[in-house]
Amino acid sequence: MEKRNKTKDLIEKAKILKSQEMYEEALEILDELYKINPNSEEVKNILIETLFNYGGYLNDSYILEFEKAKESFKRITELSPKNYRAHYNLGIAYFNLNQIENAKNSFETALKIKPDYKYCLYNLGLIYEATEMYEEALIYYEKALEIDPSFSYALAAQSQIRQKLDQIKRMKIN
Repeated sequence: MEKRNKTKDLIEKAKILKSQEMYEEALEILDELYKINPNSEEVKNILIETLFNYGGYLNDSYILEFEKAKESFKRITELSPKNYRAHYNLGIAYFNLNQIENAKNSFETALKIKPDYKYCLYNLGLIYEATEMYEEALIYYEKALEIDPSFSYALAAQSQIRQKLDQIKRMKIN
């Protein structure tokens, strides 16, 4: 009974630290709890949730700690290999680190788990656009729009790519 109360107290302490954006301290507690209780779904889920929050915080355009963000999301994929959001966010971190092939692989893994994830399709379009593979980019933007015809990011990207492809065709004619 005492161990159970201590675990509950530590979980609560970690939740408070997480809410105060003291992620590293919260993760230290949760990692220790997970080592002691590797079969506890509650501990595992709170650990994953905290890793998500921390990774998102690190991936923020003001923080720019993409390497640490990558490690957070990578850790989630180890704890929960079928977590499509973790693979997707890992792809974002890789993209931010300009590790394009790794980003593409992470997005593709996320899509194997959840084929209708429009954000993932859109980001694959961004990768192909960044590598000047415009026809492939257009395919992914259109796939995202098949899922959500009013997806504004994909609509804007699709329009820009079509303009770019038209421009390229005109240049080839001249």
